[in-house]
Amino acid sequence: MKTLAVKEEQFLTDAKGRRTGVVLDLQTYEQLRAAEEELADIQTYDALHDRARSEIAAGQFATLTSYRADRRRKAK
Repeated sequence: MKTLAVKEEQFLTDAKGRRTGVVLDLQTYEQLRAAEEELADIQTYDALHDRARSEIAAGQFATLTSYRADRRRKAK
């Protein structure tokens, strides 16, 4: 995973001086969004991995050849 180098932190504050937000440069923002998407993909994989393995072990799957044949039959 890539590390992010934040150039300089810039905070938004309210009237009492409490931090309420942060300003990011566009490149850092885009890197954070990409990392967020990658994390979501990893979490989805982790959540479904065991289920997929058990379905395969139980023979509950279709080969690509049988899937294509079934699609051709349904298209007619």
